[in-house]
Amino acid sequence: MSCGEKTVDLSVERGYAVCVPKRYGIQIGKLHGIGKRENQEDAFAISEIKDDDVSQNDIFVVLADGMGGMQDGERASSAAVISCMQYYEQGDFKPDWMKDMVLNANDAAIEALGSSAGSGGSTLIAVQICEMKVKWVSVGDSHLYLYRDGELKQVNHDHNYGAVLDEQAKNGEISQEEALYHARRKALTSYIGLSDLEEIDGIGETLDMKRGDYLLLLSDGVFGTLSDDEIIANLHDSIGKSALCIQAEIESKRKANQDNYTGILIKFN
Repeated sequence: MSCGEKTVDLSVERGYAVCVPKRYGIQIGKLHGIGKRENQEDAFAISEIKDDDVSQNDIFVVLADGMGGMQDGERASSAAVISCMQYYEQGDFKPDWMKDMVLNANDAAIEALGSSAGSGGSTLIAVQICEMKVKWVSVGDSHLYLYRDGELKQVNHDHNYGAVLDEQAKNGEISQEEALYHARRKALTSYIGLSDLEEIDGIGETLDMKRGDYLLLLSDGVFGTLSDDEIIANLHDSIGKSALCIQAEIESKRKANQDNYTGILIKFN
């Protein structure tokens, strides 16, 4: 799909593409499905693109994967995304603004959970794109990937017990098999909705992007279903086609317990 100079924040239903004015030099695509679950606990948002506002030179994207079952996860992820968008729209980008934004989102999720606080929560990934530079932040185990020169690399770190187990295996404290098959491997050690949120990844870090790069924000319904090779095989020059193909690949697996899945694909032209 191509975007003309005057195209403004256009969502194309079939192609799942958001056309961004050429001066931004990027394309954004999205996929979002409920899978085999009763509720959609994933949430995401993309900042409004105003082609007539020459002062705007950044784009903000946020993705959250709720947990806790039924409405708890939905409330937590929605509250986190809304809080982040409201914070971003204030435009107060002080040096530590992303950390402050995450802490505000954490408070919003706890408030939204009410009496369920402690039993529900959400992951969070947010990126701010300023031309070819990307600032990012993450909490939990949703993934931020960089695809460059045929290689897909996870940028952020998982905040789960699996990371602790892998470190123990690396130090010889437990076997690789014990680490891989531990019952609590996927248990989160940090997430939105935690009363004492300490682990926040990416604060102060910036990615320098190159033409042809892709940045992918994915919930575990995507990367937990598809291998890295399968994700790579479905990346195309058209970001809308990429989103459609990744979604089709997920659906083709016909997993009986397919999780909610969400992906935001960003291509730098």
